[in-house]
Amino acid sequence: MKSDIQRIRWPLIFLAFIGFLLVISGTLASNTDSGPEKAFARLNERSGNRLDAHWDARTGVPDFLSGREAGDRIPYTPGAIEHGNPAAIAHGFLDENRALFKLGSAADEFKTLRIEPDAQRGWAHVRLAQSYKGIPVFGRQFVVHIDERERIVAVNGQYRPEIDLSTSASITAADAERAAARDLMDTQLDADEKATVQAEVQKEQTQLTVFVEENGKATLTWHVIIVTDNPLGEFHTFVNANRPAIVYRYDAANEDKVRRTYTADNKTSIPGRILAEEGERTDDPVAQAAHDGAGKVYDYYLKTFKRDAIDGQGSPMISTVHYGSTTADAQNASWISQRKQMVYGDGGQVFQPLAYGLDVVGHEFTHGVTDATAQLIYQGQSGALNESYSDVFAAMIDRGNWLIGETVIKSPPYPVPYLRNMEDPTAGGRYNPADPLKSAGQPAHMRDFANLPLERKSDNGGVHVNSGIPNRAAFLIAQKIGREKTEQIYYRTLTQYLTPSSQFPDAVRLTMRAAQDLFSATEVQAVRDGFAGVGLDASNAPAPTPTPSGTRRASTPTPASSPTAQPQAAGCTNLVVNGGFEAQNQGWIEVSSQGAIIDTELPHSGARSAWLGGISEENMQYVYQDVRIPANANKVILGYWRLVHNETEDAAASPATFWAIIADSNGNALGSVEQLPSTDGDDNWHQAQFDITEFAGKAIRIAFISENAVGNLSSMFVDDVEMNSCTTGPVSQPTPAGNKLQIEGAIKNGDTGRGIEGAKIFFLRPGLSATDAAADDTVTADEVLTFGVSDATGFYRAADPIPNGQYSVIVIAGGFRPIISDEGITIPSSAKGTYTVNATMRPSR
Repeated sequence: MKSDIQRIRWPLIFLAFIGFLLVISGTLASNTDSGPEKAFARLNERSGNRLDAHWDARTGVPDFLSGREAGDRIPYTPGAIEHGNPAAIAHGFLDENRALFKLGSAADEFKTLRIEPDAQRGWAHVRLAQSYKGIPVFGRQFVVHIDERERIVAVNGQYRPEIDLSTSASITAADAERAAARDLMDTQLDADEKATVQAEVQKEQTQLTVFVEENGKATLTWHVIIVTDNPLGEFHTFVNANRPAIVYRYDAANEDKVRRTYTADNKTSIPGRILAEEGERTDDPVAQAAHDGAGKVYDYYLKTFKRDAIDGQGSPMISTVHYGSTTADAQNASWISQRKQMVYGDGGQVFQPLAYGLDVVGHEFTHGVTDATAQLIYQGQSGALNESYSDVFAAMIDRGNWLIGETVIKSPPYPVPYLRNMEDPTAGGRYNPADPLKSAGQPAHMRDFANLPLERKSDNGGVHVNSGIPNRAAFLIAQKIGREKTEQIYYRTLTQYLTPSSQFPDAVRLTMRAAQDLFSATEVQAVRDGFAGVGLDASNAPAPTPTPSGTRRASTPTPASSPTAQPQAAGCTNLVVNGGFEAQNQGWIEVSSQGAIIDTELPHSGARSAWLGGISEENMQYVYQDVRIPANANKVILGYWRLVHNETEDAAASPATFWAIIADSNGNALGSVEQLPSTDGDDNWHQAQFDITEFAGKAIRIAFISENAVGNLSSMFVDDVEMNSCTTGPVSQPTPAGNKLQIEGAIKNGDTGRGIEGAKIFFLRPGLSATDAAADDTVTADEVLTFGVSDATGFYRAADPIPNGQYSVIVIAGGFRPIISDEGITIPSSAKGTYTVNATMRPSR
């Protein structure tokens, strides 16, 4: 039976529950004496309480730290050898504030990437790239902003503290490149694209990289870049360094005054045949339009921001026209970062030659500016920001209106006479949130944000769709303060503050900071109001980002029951050591030619599981543990959770096979517990339980085994293994004493339906209302009957069983509106055993 929380009320208070958790659990150690919050308090006290910080809820460290007012600074006194060296000042500041950022050593964990030039204020903006034991951490950067008097103005960016990984790769760079190339053909390209594609692996750029997923999980990977022609693309693939499995992927092809303009002669080889150098003209009108457009873009950036070409260092502005031998290629314009150049197609049924649009030229070259500065990852919200900044500067370069691409749409217009409209992204209400990829227009407000898969076929998570939201914000800002101030603020935000992983809420905070650097409170308020007009404010958590599709992530597994171990009957002992695989080298023996089997890839609970298979043509791979069962055991139950994922690189490949077996201590099989073909895989966790009482008194080996045929990449994950040996009765799922029930359920995001990790649900003592309990902004131990905390899937199980009856409930999660439900749950007298209580939360807005 189950119930959903009812009578939801939305209070204006934020419940202070940390103290309660300490009282309830007795096991959560406080780090307030030496942790980030205490370190911030000390730093803020030194500043005269003039600092603001925004905290990353997942890492527990600030992702934005700044003085409250324009003239406020963060306390730090550079050492004598640091004067005149901004990079040394930045490292010195971080080292002095290691506790604030959970740093070991700034020198070890951050490498100076570059110091951004600042023609607007003359400050130094030191970009620091995170590394782990000398290996780069993808997309994680800090920027330390230092004024002309060598004072710290602000620090912002994304950083993953406390990484703990082996840096040894079990597969070679060549293995990873083959896996990436196979994945490109199997999952990224359509059938017609496969027939024409020309792919080149950028072998000299393949490198070991730590990739951090949205949930904070870090994995050692090989970062492989493949550039393609026909179709044009730049595919970044992150391959697990311990087996050839894809962790993450994206296509980075963004659809001086030294100019060089070429023609591809309607083929796909770039740059092609040279038509015009700087100062020359050509009789090809399309090439001349591209050449002239590049010059106007160069002039705009030099005159407005004193920026010398796309990279700020006078590099050539290279264009190729007449690109593409197919309709799809001809109707595109793209910036290719690996080639540092623009390409323009000749259009087709919908478009004229794309080089005829000055705003198109400005848009695409601005992708190059982004590549040289913020490096916004071209996927999800960071990718939508990447697109939006190109639109913003396109509209500033071609200042006549707020339309993008209106000069390259053929008549009659289809379906509207422009590509995008920053003033009205919805294209007169034509945008359909239920079908974002096929409808005209874009969302103009966060309520219509399109949660799309992070894959090429879904516009890399909607980068061209969701860019309408920050586009509309830029228009609203410019309406209040004018284009001149808006472009200065946006240029500063892009080049000095944004980092590769920046999300929409980061853009709000950082744009306000840039406005504060340059202008007055009036402009800062205009920025705040502009973003508020599209449903964004500086305290918003990012809209949920879909899990990237990958070769072993066909779906997100959901536990069939509690992620914790089964309760033990009285007189029963769990004989398995480290059944949750949380300790890397305890209890289990791993046998594999491809590195560790115990892995962080897909745990059922905790942080690790056993990952078997996933490798084509490995004859045998297994993990085992030796156990001695007492002779007086009258009941022995083996239980574990397992998930099977079916995947082949060859449709004709034979299935992989997975076993759980009982063997003697020499490895001789005594019996097969279960045998599973990979074709049974459904990407969901299932619990298995078996009576093995017949082995009482014996020393046995429990083993989990995989065998993969050629062309089969299927996997089995195993977790939460128990062997309960009982001397006083059978092992069973107990019904709580008296008429009490175990409470469990799921806590989900009401906007996306996805589980919320780390949500706290409190069941209050009978007779106490949630409103009264929350009235003093505190939930205390004497007010709570039991509580639960959700895992990464949103699943929770309450700490203690409770009787049938009616209860008030409070639910809290960072970034979501709390639920205060007075007598919202009624557990009927007929309920027995386990009772389900689900909750749905709405993001804070």
